[in-house]
Amino acid sequence: MLVQLLLGAAIITLTIIVQVVILGVLAYFFARVKHAVSDVTRSIRNITIMVVSVLWLVLGITINTWIWALTFIYIGEFADIETAVYFAISSFTTLGYGDILMSEKWRILGSLSAVNGLIVFGLNTAFLVELMISTWGKSRLK
Repeated sequence: MLVQLLLGAAIITLTIIVQVVILGVLAYFFARVKHAVSDVTRSIRNITIMVVSVLWLVLGITINTWIWALTFIYIGEFADIETAVYFAISSFTTLGYGDILMSEKWRILGSLSAVNGLIVFGLNTAFLVELMISTWGKSRLK
């Protein structure tokens, strides 16, 4: 159990770092181009900002699920990458169909993947809400 908790904590730390870097790059990008796009129609600019942001955050989620999938392969839990990726996505998004299960030896690690997904999605949600407020303004969101 201790090995699962330590490995899970290491992977969670790694994926949080990845997601925070993704968020930081996005925030830096918008801070740099904020004035460059101010000539574009406001609604087009706002829509573009949100679409680009969501797609960029999905990239971070994709990287994180691949980190989990590769971990599952590395520990020998799944025999092929397709199964590992499927389980990682299902677990990370907390969907958890239950059609593929981890062995008793590693099942805590699978649960930690779901905990990690909740944290990452929470970070993304907070970022998007703040981005919407800064893009549209507080009064426009009421």
